[in-house]
Amino acid sequence: MKIGEVIRKYRKKENLTQEQVANYLNISTPAVNKWENGISYPDITILPPLARVLNIDINTLLAFNEVLTDKEINDFTKEVSERVSKHGYQKAFEKGSELIKRYLNCDKLVINISTVLRIHLIVSEIEEKDKYERKIISWFELVAESSKEKIASEAKLSLSAIYIERKEYEKAQELLDRIPEIDVNKKFQQALLFETSGKFDESYGIYEGMILKNSNEILSVLSLIIKQLCKENKYSEAEEFSERAKKLIEVFDLGTYNKYLLDLYLVIENQDKEKTIETIINMVNKASSMNDFMKSKLYTHMEFNNNHSISKNEYKRIVKMSIKKDKTLDFVKDDPRVKFLLE
Repeated sequence: MKIGEVIRKYRKKENLTQEQVANYLNISTPAVNKWENGISYPDITILPPLARVLNIDINTLLAFNEVLTDKEINDFTKEVSERVSKHGYQKAFEKGSELIKRYLNCDKLVINISTVLRIHLIVSEIEEKDKYERKIISWFELVAESSKEKIASEAKLSLSAIYIERKEYEKAQELLDRIPEIDVNKKFQQALLFETSGKFDESYGIYEGMILKNSNEILSVLSLIIKQLCKENKYSEAEEFSERAKKLIEVFDLGTYNKYLLDLYLVIENQDKEKTIETIINMVNKASSMNDFMKSKLYTHMEFNNNHSISKNEYKRIVKMSIKKDKTLDFVKDDPRVKFLLE
């Protein structure tokens, strides 16, 4: 809600006319009218008396306490993401900046937009990346100081990942040290409570959410182990872990794309040009399978917001951009098949 809308809302709530508000503040009635219609804004010196006239505090007047719904947050985040492909990164960044400035108090919106812009910054070829990254870091730092412990921890984890990438290891460690260890998991107890009170769908939803979360975490860990084994030239062990990871993907319906991603780690290390090209083509063609879990029978009681999932073409675009940026794939990028695919 903009300040003009706030003024109108609380003026009417107090049964005041624009003229009465103007008289209290010793200004003209047209000035109040312009505020309410968004044509102009009150001078900073008028804000305290204006808040008193409307019987609200400054935070409410400036909409600092406004809470966005999850749908609004998802809509705004999706809009920023789609702007990258439609209008370019700079326009998307400008839109994200505008939304964050307007809803600075909404930690979830700030972290969502920051995360989306950072992902596109990583996978896209963009000039002056450092300029954008510094701003994104400042947004994460803002949320990291939030009084909401969970979202503050998410911001600290994101910042730590950025600093690791920048090789600023001390800063990364300092952030990790600031994240509290949480030993209590109330989800089991909540699921049991739903079950005993006859709310079976809600209980299933919690169990399924835990399966999806834990299987993805295990897959991430196995992928990191495979990469580390490859760095140590332990290829036979890496292949063994890769096969185990593929079984996990099949069992928990985590998408064919992830299987090809595992293959890519190994074919790159072996510098197998033909298999690398084949794997890249398969990854692009199966990019949208990343969200296959949404159609799985394993997660039928979970609510997925299909309206806000990105399109198949957008998945392909993101994968293509990550391939273009990946310097470990330079040995196949001159191949006509790869050039055609990435174009």
